[in-house]
Amino acid sequence: MSKERSIQNDTYKGYEIQAAPYQLADSGEWEVNFCIFHDRGYETRSRGFSSANSFKAQDKAIACCFYVGKQIIDGKIENCSVEGL
Repeated sequence: MSKERSIQNDTYKGYEIQAAPYQLADSGEWEVNFCIFHDRGYETRSRGFSSANSFKAQDKAIACCFYVGKQIIDGKIENCSVEGL
């Protein structure tokens, strides 16, 4: 069960990455969780992503959210895509 959540945004190649890692109550570590948004002018679409990766420091989890989000946007992570956004 989550204990605390922090949200930060970054933009990359016309997409917005919203990092929202959450702190696990049992371990106190921060789990990677983020959403990628794409504004098409007439609508905004989004897709959520998460990972079992966790970090002792919140800032490390946020950095991982942005790093992985950019990798997904660039098409570098197999079976993860922003296609259709």
